[in-house]
Amino acid sequence: MRKTLTLAAAIGIALLAGCNGDLDSSPASVASQSRPTSIGGPSGEAGATTPAGNGAQQVARTDIAGLTKFVNVFIGTGAPDAGGLYPGNLNPAAQTPFGMVSFGPDTPGSGQPWGNGSGGYYYQDKTINFFSLTHLNGPGCRGQGAVAMIPGGGTLNFSHSDESASPGYYRVKTGNGIVNEFTATTRTGMARLTFPAGTTPKLVVNARLSNGMKSGVSTSLVNIAADTQANTVSGQTVVGAFCGGTWYKPVYFYMAFDAPLDARTTSTANGVTTAGFAAKPGSATVVQVKIGISSVSVANAKLNLQTENPGWSFDTVRSDQDAVWNHRLNTIQLDLAQGGAIDALGSKASAARNYVTQFYTALYHTMAGPTVYSDVNGEYRSMRQGNLNAPGNTAPARDVANVAQYPVPGNPNAYRTHYSGFSLWDTYRSETQLQALLFPGETSDMMQSLVADAKQCGAFPHWVDGSDDTKPMEGDHAPNVIAAAYAFGARGFDIGTARGYMLQSAFGTGGPGSAFVEGACNNMAAVDDTVGVSSIGSFYQKNGYVSTNAAASHHAGSMTLELTATDESVANFLAALGRAEDASSVATLHGRARNWTHIFNASIPPGQNYNGGETRGLVPKDASGNWVYSGLDNGGFHESTEPNYTWTIGHDYTELINRLGGKQAAIARLNTLFGLSLSDPFNGPLPSAATLNSGQDGTTLYIGNEPSLQTPWAYNWTGKPQLTQFVIPLVMNKTFFNTPGGLPGNDDLGATSGFYLWASLGLYPVVPSAPGLAMSTPQFKGMTVWLDDGRKKLRIEADDEALVNNKPYIKSVELNGKTYQGSWLPIATIADGGTLRYTLSSTPTDWASDASLAPPSGPAADYTKAVAVAQPAR
Repeated sequence: MRKTLTLAAAIGIALLAGCNGDLDSSPASVASQSRPTSIGGPSGEAGATTPAGNGAQQVARTDIAGLTKFVNVFIGTGAPDAGGLYPGNLNPAAQTPFGMVSFGPDTPGSGQPWGNGSGGYYYQDKTINFFSLTHLNGPGCRGQGAVAMIPGGGTLNFSHSDESASPGYYRVKTGNGIVNEFTATTRTGMARLTFPAGTTPKLVVNARLSNGMKSGVSTSLVNIAADTQANTVSGQTVVGAFCGGTWYKPVYFYMAFDAPLDARTTSTANGVTTAGFAAKPGSATVVQVKIGISSVSVANAKLNLQTENPGWSFDTVRSDQDAVWNHRLNTIQLDLAQGGAIDALGSKASAARNYVTQFYTALYHTMAGPTVYSDVNGEYRSMRQGNLNAPGNTAPARDVANVAQYPVPGNPNAYRTHYSGFSLWDTYRSETQLQALLFPGETSDMMQSLVADAKQCGAFPHWVDGSDDTKPMEGDHAPNVIAAAYAFGARGFDIGTARGYMLQSAFGTGGPGSAFVEGACNNMAAVDDTVGVSSIGSFYQKNGYVSTNAAASHHAGSMTLELTATDESVANFLAALGRAEDASSVATLHGRARNWTHIFNASIPPGQNYNGGETRGLVPKDASGNWVYSGLDNGGFHESTEPNYTWTIGHDYTELINRLGGKQAAIARLNTLFGLSLSDPFNGPLPSAATLNSGQDGTTLYIGNEPSLQTPWAYNWTGKPQLTQFVIPLVMNKTFFNTPGGLPGNDDLGATSGFYLWASLGLYPVVPSAPGLAMSTPQFKGMTVWLDDGRKKLRIEADDEALVNNKPYIKSVELNGKTYQGSWLPIATIADGGTLRYTLSSTPTDWASDASLAPPSGPAADYTKAVAVAQPAR
């Protein structure tokens, strides 16, 4: 059933969920948030018709009701069903789109390689440590888990049979009989605790605990106090340094109760407050709790709470957030999600329902990060650490920054919200492009957040958690994310300042033509491990690769490839700006983007047994230029192996294919990677899930980690796009499921979920910083994608349900009524919306197989143009 929003509801929900960059989700904060997007034009409203860019006109959008029922928030919370070792590390907590607060459970993480993962929840666990208000969804390291709350105190046993969740809501009945319910606004959480009759109601708030610091920090780092007159508990807790970081991060909180605190049973000692309440004789006692949090102060936490949730209706907040999520999920509308479309498929309805659920859950997960970090008044804790010698595992005092300090030239309405939670090594490959296409306003504010971070700490950060930079993965990836966002339409940030830091990343603090001295964000050097040491950067710029001898080059092979990717991104960003003074830098960087060839060995001795006897491939080198053959696996390639990392060179596939020995050799290499028959890949034995998700030391596909996400589309460059069309549904069916173990690896703030969405759409950003997409089969018969914050409508249609009916091959494509022959789709062709229409086949076809139709390739290729001119449909 479809539901047309009333004008009032349309405006309200659009302001709640669709405004450029500000996600306050309370009635009190909505009125002041309507503003133009950062690209130009008025804010889109649900159900309204507004002018679109370049003269295009938006068609009225009618939201499908009840899309939140297709979100299974438990997908990715458990051990992966498809092997690969690492879980999704997701949390079923209550959260708004990109919300600061993620209010839910933290469990022990028993059996996980990383223990209590940063998602804070492991489906196989049977106990809950506490409930907290912040979670990092998807990375492998521990982190966050601020403001630990234990209703009733003690150990909280639970069963999944008495646990449920949906977008914006989590509920569980614990072994002590308490029913715990949680919902959230952007910066606040709300709990409804139902204590059984005959018990003494109490809530333990432990400021010393967080996810990853289960034994607690020193009381000197926290403070907490109860006010029995005001019925509040407030104070400061800290969350740990994330994955190699240095300093703790303070989280301030202000907690209010709708029931009087009982002074006789309320106490505070050693960083722990026990809030006691009077029991209702003979019946259950319901206590509601509201909590605002802030990185700045208790006063700001209180302001966030007063602004976003001034009332006491838990059900209203929950209902409001369900509406917000439903509107956001309508950004991509599947025809199968409407009315009785699924049931009409008869015996295939169950499979179709799983596919739709997996799709909308993936879309939901791509809005788990980055997350809002600034308060409703624009303030947030600065990234700048004044004393770099401050001892680790402390929370040194920082300046208070405000978004108003970092205006976007020519766009006074931009950057109203600062974001944190940037998993840059992961998201530049799949998620940033999607967010920029769908939500360019918010994505622009995310990019401006990185620019502000750089201005504060001295360079682009590497992995942002709260107000700190850390470097769990090598490389310098903020330029990749910013270039990708710009290429895909998010341009409402300080591009001039971004350009300056891009040049610094590529050429050092002195800029082009000077001796390389790398920048640093606080104590995190751009590439090297030590600030002031530029050995890796200097060696790379002189020799074109990273040496295995360098102290910080733990994975010299993959690090070389990541630096070439950054060179390509900076070059593409500068080229798109078109400044004459950057022409030389663009040429230099496009040349460096082919540095991967310096570690390509075309004559590997057979006796090395490298990758099963391959004689050509990527091999790390030492400082003298000698090949280091021991670096095939995770020793030379971070969390991956040479067979997988080879295909990260998306910007230079044609040259890669040539060096591998030509198209047939490349096809054989890919077929081996996917576990396909070399003689008859379409009809031979199908690969197992373990083959498609072989793990970080595997020599077949490892779809559970980001370096392999683009690989299925590599066949498009070999003249065999039908193999791309063949392997994508295999990967989707064998490694993704509608179960707690339904993700093949860490979701990494939505990067893995981003792959599933692109695969479903039949598109992928193989060259992350290039304004175009590799094409494949759309897996659903009808999809409406609302681009540019809902202003523009892209319709993707096929003549069958490819995934449901096993019809994976493309017979023909039309773009806006004209035949489209190539497998590369420039963003400009769909930027104002339009219609892509596919005719499918059950057997392989030769669509886009001709050499003249191969996608563009090469560091300086023109990715803005289609490879074949569209012709009128026959």
